[in-house]
Amino acid sequence: MSRLATFFKGADNAFGVFFPERHVLAVFPNFADANAALAELRLAGQVEEDVIAATGEEVVQFAEEHLYQDGLWGLLMTELSRTIGTEAAYADRDLAAAKRGEAFVAVHCPTESRKVEAWKVLETRRPLVARYYTSSGIEHMVGEL
Repeated sequence: MSRLATFFKGADNAFGVFFPERHVLAVFPNFADANAALAELRLAGQVEEDVIAATGEEVVQFAEEHLYQDGLWGLLMTELSRTIGTEAAYADRDLAAAKRGEAFVAVHCPTESRKVEAWKVLETRRPLVARYYTSSGIEHMVGEL
């Protein structure tokens, strides 16, 4: 099991697409930038179990694990998601970014105040894209608009 699978602890799917509810996901140009953001998050008080930085390679590996785990039903649901324009489009963009070598930071934010605290730190690091996954959808913080 990969570091990301362990971190997300089997996060839910939405229409067959990985959907890390109550997490901020930020994309950075490279792993050095993502790692610097991770260090700042920890300095700001985020506990180690609630934050992770991942290389593009790790994200690609995680996506492959997710695809293998979900099988044919997951593929069908993902295609449905693409058709109706929901989460799959973001997952596709993230996978493309990972393949280009961009890196990711994820922060578990079970409350609004934790999300705000994490975003204050991440925003200063200027991620290319950042979004927060909620039970009612995706909140876009930067990029993609």
